[in-house]
Amino acid sequence: MNRAACGIQRFACRYIIRSILDSHNISMAELGRRIGVTSESVSATVLGKRHSPKVLDALKEMGVPAAYLFDPRHNC
Repeated sequence: MNRAACGIQRFACRYIIRSILDSHNISMAELGRRIGVTSESVSATVLGKRHSPKVLDALKEMGVPAAYLFDPRHNC
């Protein structure tokens, strides 16, 4: 996958992740507070720019399918 295609996929996935968070009545900022990271860290992880293990694990626990996360620990 080239860089542009990867960016498009990340762009689409962030809306899916946000809808899952919305279904739990939680914002990205609130998720960050609950797990002890900044809202910027949550946002960057959702976008695939950073790969915070705490954020990735919290999103998985909330029911976000691994296919929508950019987790280098599992997507090698």
